[in-house]
Amino acid sequence: MNSLTVISSVDEERWQKIMDAAVRKKYRKGSYLFREGDPCDGVYLIISGKAKLRTYDADGREEIAGIFWFGEVIWEGLFIEGSTYPYDAVCLETTDCCRIPREDLEALMGDPAVAVEVIRLLSRKLRAANERVLLLTTEDPKARLAGFLLRQSKYAESDTVVMRLEEISASIHLRPETVSRKIRELEREKLIAKTGQSSIKLLDFQGLRDTYKS
Repeated sequence: MNSLTVISSVDEERWQKIMDAAVRKKYRKGSYLFREGDPCDGVYLIISGKAKLRTYDADGREEIAGIFWFGEVIWEGLFIEGSTYPYDAVCLETTDCCRIPREDLEALMGDPAVAVEVIRLLSRKLRAANERVLLLTTEDPKARLAGFLLRQSKYAESDTVVMRLEEISASIHLRPETVSRKIRELEREKLIAKTGQSSIKLLDFQGLRDTYKS
C-alpha cells in the first residue's frame, strides 16, 4: 500500500499549508537525502525517482536496508526522541523529493484518521522488517534470492523487479557473482526472465514460493 494513504484523509486546505512549508528539491543520482548520524527531524516524500538506505558491514561491504520509490515516505526513527539515522539515503537516479518538518507531521497526528493510518503503516513496516530478518537467515542462496524477488514484487505491486545486480546482492548479503549464477538457475527453471539489463520479470510465483520454502 502506498504511503500516501497516511495523508489521504487530510483536508486539502490543511495539506496545502503543510506542502507550502515543505522544502522540495531535485537531487542528482548519487547525492544524499541525509547521511548516517544526521538527526531524524523530518520526513522525505519521494515525488519521483528512487533512493536507497545503505550502511556498511564490518568488512566495508555495502548493505541495503531498503529502497524507496514514487509515493513512499522515508520517516524511520522520526518518533524516537533524539533519534539519528543509522544509514545514508542515496539517490539511485534523479530524484524529486519533499522534506516535511517533524513538527508539521506531528500536527497532522491530531487528526484521528491520520493517526490510525500511521499506526497501520508502522505495523506494516514492522512486519516487513521481520520478513527481511527471516529472509536473511535463509542459508540457501537460490532460496534467498527467490524470497527476495517475491518480496520486492509484493511491495512494488508489480511482477517485474527493477534493480541492478549490485543492489540485489547488497540487499540480500550475497556476492554479485553468486546472485548472477542463481538468477541464471531460476531462468533455466523458467521461474523468472530477464527483460532488461536491470529488470527481472517473475513468471512462476508458486514455483518461486516453493523454491524459497524448500
